[in-house]
Amino acid sequence: MGTPRKIALGVLALVACGALVLLRMASDEPGSVEATRRALRQQGFKTDLADFDFSATAECCARAEALTDVPRSREPVLMVAEGSNSAAVLWKEASLPETEGQQLLPAIEETLEESKTELDAARDAALSGPLRFPLEARQGPTMLLPHLAALKNDAQLLGARAIVELRNEKREAAWTDLLAVTRLVSAWNPEPAEVSHLVRFNCVGTAFDVTWQVLQAPGWSDQQLLSLRREWEAVDFFKGLPETAAFARAGMVALCQLERRQPPGPRMAFTALRQSPRAIWSELARDWREYGYRHYGTYRDEKALLLYYRDRELALQRAVQSPTWAEMRQLPGVTNQGSFQSERPYSRLQMMLNQGRLARGWQMRGVGLLGMAAEAEARRRLILAAIALEHYHNRRGSYPERLEELAPEYLKSPPTDFMDGKPLRYRLLADGHFILYSVGLDTIDHGGTMPPRQSPAEIYRRSVMPGAAAEPGDLVWPRPASASAVRSSS
Repeated sequence: MGTPRKIALGVLALVACGALVLLRMASDEPGSVEATRRALRQQGFKTDLADFDFSATAECCARAEALTDVPRSREPVLMVAEGSNSAAVLWKEASLPETEGQQLLPAIEETLEESKTELDAARDAALSGPLRFPLEARQGPTMLLPHLAALKNDAQLLGARAIVELRNEKREAAWTDLLAVTRLVSAWNPEPAEVSHLVRFNCVGTAFDVTWQVLQAPGWSDQQLLSLRREWEAVDFFKGLPETAAFARAGMVALCQLERRQPPGPRMAFTALRQSPRAIWSELARDWREYGYRHYGTYRDEKALLLYYRDRELALQRAVQSPTWAEMRQLPGVTNQGSFQSERPYSRLQMMLNQGRLARGWQMRGVGLLGMAAEAEARRRLILAAIALEHYHNRRGSYPERLEELAPEYLKSPPTDFMDGKPLRYRLLADGHFILYSVGLDTIDHGGTMPPRQSPAEIYRRSVMPGAAAEPGDLVWPRPASASAVRSSS
């Protein structure tokens, strides 16, 4: 009997023995996974993609089509800081240069003109009703989300157009575009995917910048300010966050089940035996890992993932009940979310989760989903306070000495900072303008100083270091910079 044939028979014997051992080990796993799933469902947790419905009405589908039809553009600059607590009123500036690949006014006017028809349709869609996008929930983590880039692009272009319209003295058109940008936040109830919430938070930042620019123009009516205030009062950034864990759980369960439906192995080892008998052992080891993971490890991973996302959902449910970021960030898993650890060293599910976490880390700047939500909530409160200040100014001819004077006529209660629960910081300046700010994620009062612009390298460092220190500086509703200050920095 030749050596290759002896090796082949030996391999077959090893495979047969290993398969018997593995089958015995795996025999109890399906029942254990099913028992875990049943227990979670009895406790009210969703475990299957069939539990989710992302369909949309015909009206929502029509709005979705209009919102996703605007040509993509480079990101425009909507806020240019001048010093530590002031910003340029862009619609007052005749020309600003292009910087770091972003479009500054008036360079973007050509883009706005080319996409006018589509942008008008997107504006009308945003203003006409609730926003929901038809999606295939059954696709789970592979679900396509083409509307996310479109919404971000819409917000930026509508915001840029509002600034251009103010410069061209088209006040009503500018206000309409501002309302449309706001509606991309207030009328959209995101599907329970982390990345969808992150895009919504990004749109909050855009709306913040555009609202600041528009409110630098005096003379908005009480009715206009009231309508804008009502939009922001209706927003809740925390309500849908626990559901992201539920959808992720159902999606990962579906991936485990899909993995088990793949064609069986081993295969590579016998190919190697024909080509190079010496490579048989390394190829056999690889095949064996794949076979073992598919028939045993996927069950272990599925059970672990069911429990991992149960704990994540519970953690999010506890966190969103916190009245302030200062309290929220003390809870487990808020600033340093624990990663999923498979007991199998070659778990494909663990590798997929780690890759996704790294990708989202860049978007979240290392502060996590809840940190981004807290920042969006702080911005929402700043916008509401700024609207109330303009409303007060309309009727009194000046801004108040203290924010407490806004309640109850212009706000139900004095505005507080979500970051630490204290009143938003406010200073009335000698020139009649004001500075309004939140202390930001570090909860340290920096006196209304905006954080320095971060380099891409610094953003990356934070994205790969969960729990890194928050950016130093405050979230500031700045004062308008003087014309001389803008000219000296340009």
